[in-house]
Amino acid sequence: MNYDRLILELMERVSVLEDEVGELKKKVTEQEPEDETYSNGSTDSAGRDTTKYILDGRKYGKNRLVLAVVKKYMENSPNTTADELLEIFDKSLQGSLGVVRILSEVKANYSDYKTRFFTLPDELIKTATKDCTVCSQWGIANIGNILSRAKQLDIDITVVK
Repeated sequence: MNYDRLILELMERVSVLEDEVGELKKKVTEQEPEDETYSNGSTDSAGRDTTKYILDGRKYGKNRLVLAVVKKYMENSPNTTADELLEIFDKSLQGSLGVVRILSEVKANYSDYKTRFFTLPDELIKTATKDCTVCSQWGIANIGNILSRAKQLDIDITVVK
């Protein structure tokens, strides 16, 4: 096997992917939010959205807010099964990883699950049937989906201006 050629091919693929990611970031940055209540335009020096949200008197960033919303839902509906929770917070709200996943499936399918999902004992979601975990991958492009779902579920969130 010619490792030099393989390394060069992989380097080229990485370069192409970096270009694609750069283009996607540029598109996301150029997009205006559909509803201004979901973003106040707060950004840090690197241009990242740093909007904060308040739920039950506590201030959260995007990913911790999603965890808090799911926990709040379970607090209000403690007999919810894992399958029901996956329906309520369906995959379309987040993207490829989904909002909520069954913990055992995440562990079996993602070697990097600890960086993509909340997996500490106090972060796990205990349903009536199985333990679940919440995705930690949230940004300006998908947080509005959770804010909309929270509103449908009568979970009151305030955007910090």
